[in-house]
Amino acid sequence: MTKYWRHIVICIVFMGGAMNIGFSQEPEPLKKVEILDDLGDVSDEFRESFFEALKQRAITNYDKAINALEKCISTNPKPIALYYELGKNYLDLKKYDQAIINFKKVLEEKPNNKYVLELLFEVYFKERKYSESVEVVEKLVTFDSRYKEQLANLYFLEERYDDALKVVDELIEELGIDSYRDKLRKKIALKISNPDSQITKLQKKIAENPKEEQNYLNLIYLYSQDNQVEKAFGTAQMLLEQKPKSKLAHLALYKFYLDDNMPKEAIKSMKIVLSSDEIDMESKYKIVNDFLMFVDKNPNYESQLIEVTKVFSEDSESSKVFTEIGNYFYGKDKKELALNYYERGIKDNANNFGILRKMLLLQLDLKRYEKAKVGSELAIEMYPSQPILYLVNGVSLINLNDYEEAIDILGIGMDYIIDDLKMESDFYDQIGQAYLKMGNEVKASEYKERSFQLKKKS
Repeated sequence: MTKYWRHIVICIVFMGGAMNIGFSQEPEPLKKVEILDDLGDVSDEFRESFFEALKQRAITNYDKAINALEKCISTNPKPIALYYELGKNYLDLKKYDQAIINFKKVLEEKPNNKYVLELLFEVYFKERKYSESVEVVEKLVTFDSRYKEQLANLYFLEERYDDALKVVDELIEELGIDSYRDKLRKKIALKISNPDSQITKLQKKIAENPKEEQNYLNLIYLYSQDNQVEKAFGTAQMLLEQKPKSKLAHLALYKFYLDDNMPKEAIKSMKIVLSSDEIDMESKYKIVNDFLMFVDKNPNYESQLIEVTKVFSEDSESSKVFTEIGNYFYGKDKKELALNYYERGIKDNANNFGILRKMLLLQLDLKRYEKAKVGSELAIEMYPSQPILYLVNGVSLINLNDYEEAIDILGIGMDYIIDDLKMESDFYDQIGQAYLKMGNEVKASEYKERSFQLKKKS
């Protein structure tokens, strides 16, 4: 349930506050034994109606389930299991007011029932009743501190930013930092109009525990957002003095070095961060992007860019970085380097047709025909209606002396060309080339002429 709500609040806080949320799962139901105990001493007719309600709910006949439950209530209104089941059925019918009424009836007798509190939270949240949601989640926090993530987001929505930041910091102290909590904290900190009180709190925390890295990072972030760059830089250096082996200190220092045109120091810090397992990939991606912008203005540092990326492992998480560097070299018309990085990043980018197309065309340009052949065959399986892939495959086959197969694949690819005379001309030209290689000059001449005529029209 906690992971589920985390996905919801990410959408709210980091995707512009869209509130059209679908709940894909229902909290764990009350145990069957618990339900039977709650029924108490009831008549056979009551039991029959109750289990009829459970059966109808199981096959999503919520209205019939409600009717069966109302029949139970008319016989004996005391068992709270009736109102729990009614609430769930009304929730599924999106009759939220009725759902709230029934869940509250359960909580009157069992105020600390986690499952009902979760369902009530769901209803309030769907109704955008954030104040009411806060009251419920404040109770849920007692069951599991991870509910503090939801609570912080609700405070954020209620514009209670100081409360939100306090809750996030408590959670970080209990469970540690991760990329989500770090983003959430920064998002909330941006909304605090006067950061002085937070700065004072963090300074006090650092004084009390000078070895705790996260407090330094939070303070650096606040200083940076408040345009107190010198103080931010000084805090990063202070962290390094306290913990000379800190990788996180360099996560802040590299940017200061770049901005102050101290590339050697920046590169040293970047290498430390990029090679660290404790730094998340998103932060590493930002570092590479910052360095790419620097190298674009200072091209004499291109060799250092290549050197910096050597610390990356060849895994799917690094593919975004490799692709971005490939784009940089592609824009500089440095084909060999661009292809090298595209090939390293393609593992997790096979569904990016634009990158796939660039890579295959570069392989042709650099005469990597076997790679282009294999790559275009795989690409055709994923994108069977893209004519450029058949053209790449055909050209590769011609250069690998497989002329008949080239003619076949080019003929298939032509069926997918729509209103593109230039591409059609290229196909005819390559078919003519294949026939020429086979020694069939008549066919070669025929297709070359077709290509020529289309070029004149295009």
